[in-house]
Amino acid sequence: MKSLPATTKAYFIKLGEGGAWESVCLAEGTIKFGYHATPQDLCLQGEWEKVKAFWTERRGKESTASNDMRQIRTFFEANEDDIFITFAKGYMWWCRPTGTPVVMHDDDGARVRQTIDGWKNTSIGGEPLQVSRLSGKLTKTQMYQGTICDVEERAYLLRRINDEKTPELAEAEGAEQVLLKQILAMVRLLTPRDFELMVELIFSRSGWQRQSRTGGSQKTLDLDLLLPTTHERAFVQVKSRTNTAQFADYAAEFAATDAHARMFYVWHTGTINRDPPANITLWGPDVIGSKVLDAGLLGWLKDRVS
Repeated sequence: MKSLPATTKAYFIKLGEGGAWESVCLAEGTIKFGYHATPQDLCLQGEWEKVKAFWTERRGKESTASNDMRQIRTFFEANEDDIFITFAKGYMWWCRPTGTPVVMHDDDGARVRQTIDGWKNTSIGGEPLQVSRLSGKLTKTQMYQGTICDVEERAYLLRRINDEKTPELAEAEGAEQVLLKQILAMVRLLTPRDFELMVELIFSRSGWQRQSRTGGSQKTLDLDLLLPTTHERAFVQVKSRTNTAQFADYAAEFAATDAHARMFYVWHTGTINRDPPANITLWGPDVIGSKVLDAGLLGWLKDRVS
């Protein structure tokens, strides 16, 4: 799919009162719209002043009727170069309208429009558009009291849909990648004992509690952990260096017992060319740097290798 041009117009639409039409619209790839009493022929003919007069008579206030007319006109005149967005089920959804609005006589006169390719809750590149990961400046649009409004954060919205980054973000991510490489280089300077301690600190700062001492004589156990919030038990096998054959031995040991629900296999040097079972998580050289950074352990690491 091609990126949306910067000139794309974007509108927020509320799919029914209280989101009553969300499920059916998202499933069917349609856009439903109210203002049932509006004469269909006036809308199709573009007689918008007459539509305004129609609603002024019912509203008793011209300014309110003007807003009604604006929303109705947007629904009818938005074309395939425009997009509608809505928020539902924890995601932002977007679509491109097509075709002429049709009156749904079996739904008290609500209008419905078709869409090109239905509603999508991912970017063009497939990135989920979760509400929790979007700017509050955009998500506050869902608080609009009417049915349709322009999206004020249009430039930001189009960047997210197009998987585009601001120059500032791209520069920051580039600097972060350099930093992660340097962190991995420092991690590889740690003694095996200090590496085990660092891994223990990462887990403890994530809420896991150690149930037994680090290391010891047990062949397949470096850390025995408990997550208090869920009472999940896990153990962590820590290796400075490892390979596929060594991991396979530990995976077989883990499969032979039900003492723990999960296993974490952590190392900083070497390659494992094998997909792990669903209950085994691999933390190798590709993720160790980010784990250190996320846990706020960069200062600790610097002290250990200085």
